Amino acid sequence: MLSASLRGQEVARGGQPERVITIEECQQWAMDNYPAIRQHGLLDQAREYTLSNISRVYMPEFSLSGVASWQSEKMELDLKMPDKVNISVDLNEVAQGQNLNLPTMNVPVSIPQMTIPVSDRDRYNVSLSLKQALWAGGRMKAGKEMANREVDMMHAGLDAQLYEIKDKVKQLYFGLLTIEGREKQLNRADEILDSLRVRAEVALKEGVIYETDLDVIDVERIKYKQLRVELEAKREACLNVLSTLIHRPLSKETKLQVPVVESRFGNGEVKRPELRYLDSKIKRLNADLKMQNAENMPKIGLFAMGGYGKSGLNTFDSDFKPYFIGGVMVSWNFGKLNTRGNDRKLIKVQQESVRNQQESFIFNTKMEVLMQDAEIRKLQELVKSDEEAVRLRESIRQASEVKYANGVYTISELITDVNQALIAQQEKVLREVELKMMVYSKKITLGL
Repeated sequence: MLSASLRGQEVARGGQPERVITIEECQQWAMDNYPAIRQHGLLDQAREYTLSNISRVYMPEFSLSGVASWQSEKMELDLKMPDKVNISVDLNEVAQGQNLNLPTMNVPVSIPQMTIPVSDRDRYNVSLSLKQALWAGGRMKAGKEMANREVDMMHAGLDAQLYEIKDKVKQLYFGLLTIEGREKQLNRADEILDSLRVRAEVALKEGVIYETDLDVIDVERIKYKQLRVELEAKREACLNVLSTLIHRPLSKETKLQVPVVESRFGNGEVKRPELRYLDSKIKRLNADLKMQNAENMPKIGLFAMGGYGKSGLNTFDSDFKPYFIGGVMVSWNFGKLNTRGNDRKLIKVQQESVRNQQESFIFNTKMEVLMQDAEIRKLQELVKSDEEAVRLRESIRQASEVKYANGVYTISELITDVNQALIAQQEKVLREVELKMMVYSKKITLGL
């Protein structure tokens, strides 16, 4: 389907709509149609799922486990006591300090032998555990920022990749404009040669010229027809490629609007998507620093476990019974503190490396813009001189026609002057298109 702006520019010509499109529309359609554009939607979906998973760090965690075991030996606790034990009793202490000077008595006590079983050889246990995080040291916030920065960086990288399509569209678009300009000159050549042949036929009937003069004119007409065939083939190839790129039907009836751009673009600031990609890499590394800080913080949470089994919490009990345990747990991994300093320095070095890439990209881009400015100035001067050359060549052609009519010039001399006039006009048209293309190239180079 055509866009509203495109449909609004359609005008009827002989019952067939004439479509007028712009280079900006073609660039936008090409980027919308490029298969990689769908990555933007996939990246947003990945962001949503990742953030959802990170947000669940404070949700309770349940785990169910079951154990059935058998041991080769039965554990038991043997308490071997002597047959009799004498217990000394101080009667003065019993009398509570009455100064009776009573003797100390030894009382014999008999203790029987005892054997306490610990457990059977087989054990069975089923338990349900619960863990609830109370504080994760800022890991959730840092994780969300890191995930967002990662997706933003991938978006920016994709935009930088898609930006190259603009240059491809520019080459095809201005290539078609060049073909249109050359075709207009061929039309002009046909008009001149047709006019010459009509006058030559009249002169032949009057016996002023030879019949071979008509042959010379016809040879030139054939040459220009061959050029038209070549241009039609090039136009068809460019239209097919551009049509595939923008995913819209194009034909030779499609009119391309000549871009109107100024050679000066503000202060010449570079706004390429590659710079946004590099900037997003720096922000991504900042998120890594915050995650490092969070990873070095302790974690606090609650835990609870309930179960049912044989030999639960009481090791001396061999009956099947339920049991429960719960409390607060704190964990702190100090291992990462050993490399924390070097890890932070490494990230700082990586950030500085990315900034250096930004500076290098801006420097190279500005050098390219300087070269383009020089080329633009050269083409502007050439276009001005082309206008004077066209005026002079056209004057020479008209004078040559008068000389030929008066029998002073041969047909070969006249055709030479005609071709020179057409070549001058063609060079002017091509140079004008080249100038517009160079100005537009500068616009793309700056990222405007």
